[in-house]
Amino acid sequence: MTPSILRARIRYNEKYLKYIKAFCEIGIDSRLFPKKCSTCGREYGSFPEYIHETLPLAHGLEPYTDSLDALHTMQYRNCRCGSTLCINLTEDHYPLLESFWEMLGKESKESGRPIRDVVLEFREQCNAYITENCVSDAE
Repeated sequence: MTPSILRARIRYNEKYLKYIKAFCEIGIDSRLFPKKCSTCGREYGSFPEYIHETLPLAHGLEPYTDSLDALHTMQYRNCRCGSTLCINLTEDHYPLLESFWEMLGKESKESGRPIRDVVLEFREQCNAYITENCVSDAE
């Protein structure tokens, strides 16, 4: 058996799946990709490639509200050179953004876990799903 067959499949939280699948779609947004590292010049052509070829940071997803009360989310990852990269997601890029954060807040409350732990769990499941199911331009 090949190593990929030996790899255990992750069990996805059903509440996360529609949001995870929507994350697979943001890579087709030409306003976000290709993403270029300003330090080394490496270019990531799509969201799956970005996930496959970068490393997550502890604070990988964070919600923000700007001065116009518009919700946006910053996603932080490290380029292979070590430089921090950021994607700024708005509802224009990810239409489920508001309901995404509502779902995470509800999951935190229902499970009794801090929101940070729920966000990390979501991120791990999202990254695993993208790695298993979304084609990277680098492949």
